Amino acid sequence: MEKLYFIVNPVSGGGRGKSAFLEAEKLMKEKGVPYEAVYSEWPGHAVTLAKEAAERGESCIVAVGGDGTVNEVASAVCGRGIRMGVLPFGTGNDLARVAPFPMDVGAAVDTLIAGYTRPMDAGMANDRFFLNVAGFGFDADVLQNTTRFKGRFRGMIPYLLGIAATLSRLRHMKLTFTHDGKTESRTGVLVSVGNGQYFGGGMRALPTADLYDGLFDVIVINDLALPRLVSLLPRFIKGKHMDHPAVEHIRTAEFTVTCEEPSTLNLDGELGGSTPVTFRILPGAIPMIVPEEI
Repeated sequence: MEKLYFIVNPVSGGGRGKSAFLEAEKLMKEKGVPYEAVYSEWPGHAVTLAKEAAERGESCIVAVGGDGTVNEVASAVCGRGIRMGVLPFGTGNDLARVAPFPMDVGAAVDTLIAGYTRPMDAGMANDRFFLNVAGFGFDADVLQNTTRFKGRFRGMIPYLLGIAATLSRLRHMKLTFTHDGKTESRTGVLVSVGNGQYFGGGMRALPTADLYDGLFDVIVINDLALPRLVSLLPRFIKGKHMDHPAVEHIRTAEFTVTCEEPSTLNLDGELGGSTPVTFRILPGAIPMIVPEEI
């Protein structure tokens, strides 16, 4: 049986990552699964741990935590031919919803043991890696504004205040984008580039995206007056927005965007980089362990 090398984020999911992994450890010992585990100690530490493991010759590295931990480990193993697994024990687990990675501890361990592998796509935004969803505009502004409130409030309150702050200063971005030999200009409020479907802890922004098809699904929400955007948001959260006249849907392997006013990027729930940006798909870049039934 192949050895599993776990990189555990002990603070993911408010501590659930660590407690759930202890359950997983017990099951693996009962089943005689060879494994080793290390714990990340700061943001970005999982990248270093995964690179070191890859250089030592580990053949199967498992990220234990939420989407941020998965992103860090995936960025280090991408393109190396190393198999990757995920125990999705974070808060949002957006990638797990469509990968799909079982969230039940027992089912997740059984999936790793069975070892069925499927090549998963990844993406680059200029020189920055992402695995799930990237973009800018309304969602990145909400993330940035939410950060301002996290020190004073808990739970969903910072996020709701972040939405309110973003709506009160809604940006109307002048965009020029190029894909598949075409260049077009728009005024828009959001650009989302999806390898996966969900972001923000369950918002189904890109309901037709497929992690295994070699293409991005891109959503551009064209310029909307504030009342119309507010009315669109509930549909956007549920993935029911694709037929809205202000929503533009593009499927492509490469998408370049310039924005008159530079905009910060949202990459798998973390802010980093800026427009102008070229998003490039990396087809089948990560041999990912998934349930065999998919």
